[in-house]
Parts: sequence; structure tokens; C-alpha cells
Amino acid sequence: MIDALEFLAQTDHAQTIAQIADELAVPRATMSAILAELDDAGWVVRDAERAYRIGPGASALAGAGSGVPTANPDVTAILAELVAATDCGVTLARFSPGRMTVVAARHSPVRPVPGLGLGQSLSIVYPVGAAVMAWNDADREAWLGPTPRREPRERLLESVRERGFAAYRPASSDALLVEVLAELLGAVGPLLIDPSLRRSATRQLAQLSSRAYSVDELDADGGQPISYLAAPVFDSGAAELELHLGVLRSSVDADERQDLATALVEAAARISALI
Repeated sequence: MIDALEFLAQTDHAQTIAQIADELAVPRATMSAILAELDDAGWVVRDAERAYRIGPGASALAGAGSGVPTANPDVTAILAELVAATDCGVTLARFSPGRMTVVAARHSPVRPVPGLGLGQSLSIVYPVGAAVMAWNDADREAWLGPTPRREPRERLLESVRERGFAAYRPASSDALLVEVLAELLGAVGPLLIDPSLRRSATRQLAQLSSRAYSVDELDADGGQPISYLAAPVFDSGAAELELHLGVLRSSVDADERQDLATALVEAAARISALI
């Protein structure tokens, strides 16, 4: 897999399965399976002639376009400290027009919550990316969508600008299901080796967990379900990344919600200072 990526990164033209397999002395059937996995993750893309080139996921890992020091040991240390302080997995994602790509990830040994893998990407549609869109004038209009829906979405962005983070939750009826699914996937870990099953499970988890909290909901007393918290990371004053904290619990009390958010926002600020 790594050899295939290195080969594609070094060539100026898209390459067919046969060309890549012959260059690397790998059976074509094996290379077909490898490229299918890389394509699904966004690390390579296939053109109309069924030839492959480097995709946005691999470009993001290489630091293209932003110069974010994702391999910087100081960034790695900040992610590790955030995991240790919260017992939650973390991811760092870079934003490009229309997409969000994971450029760093670290799981918690206490609660190994799965999520998008390194180099994988998602389309940016509401409410994904609220922590960045609160500061991104260029892409905000498309993200806000049609006029009838803009008022609550604008309020969400105002909340992000005020608090410094966005909070996501499952629907109340799905809160326990999300927690159980996260624990199951975390417990199985490497034993869940079938790629299609792994992708299906993690995408289902993401779909169940992607409802953005309103201000009133987040400030309510008592325990609240939390799927993810997200804070912006700034590059030269522009919000180009999000730092995500994978909580995925069916009930988090108000004090702990604040502690988790504070730890996340502080870590995001420290990473911003390194860029």
C-alpha cells in the first residue's frame, strides 16, 4: 500500500492497475484490492480511463497547501496530552473547498473510540464543520444553505464564535445505541479486519452522532449525550483545521462537559500557536 502511494506520488500521470502492479511486482488482483481501499479512503482517485493518481487524503498527509506541522513532535505531544486529560480519542482535520480530511489521529487506551482514519475525508455539509465555518467567510454561504434554514444555522455559528467550540449529539433515542456501538467497535479493534464492515460501522456511528447542539440544549441542566466536540485551529489567522474530541457517551454532566470543552479549546489554541 505504501509502495503504491509512493509510486503515484512520484509520477506525473495517472497509472492503471496493470502499470502499478507491474512496477511494484505485485499481482494485479492484489493491487486492484489495495487501490480500491485507497480510493475509498480518498488517498487515491480514479479517472474516467480507470487510471489512478494521488487523492486529497494523501495530499493532506503530505501537508500540501497549508504547511501544518502534523508530524511536528510538539503537535503530537499536544494530542497525546489531550487524550490523557480527557480519556477520549482525538482527530485533527484539514479543510479544503468542500471537504474535510483527517491529517492526525490518536486513540485513547482507556476508551478506544474509532472514527475516520488518517487520510480519510468527508464532504462538508451542515452541520459538519461548524467550528471552522463560524470563521470562514469564503465558504459560509454555501454551508448555510437555503434561506428558510439559515436562522438556526446562523445561531449555531454565533454560539461557536462565543464559546470557541461546537458540540454534537445523537438524537435522544439513539444516545445509548451510539455509546454501545462505540464501545463495541473499540473493543473489537484490530479484530474487525473486514474493511467494508469497518467502514459501514464507523459511517453509521457518524450518522447517528452528527446533530449539532443548540445553545439552549447545551446549557440544559443534568446529563446530556455528547458524541463529538470540535474546536477551530487557525493558520495565520484563518480557520483551516478542526480538532475533534470523540466523547461518544450517552450522558455527560454539565461540569464534565465544560471540562472537556475547556481542554479541547486550549489544545486547539496551542496547535494554532505552532502554525
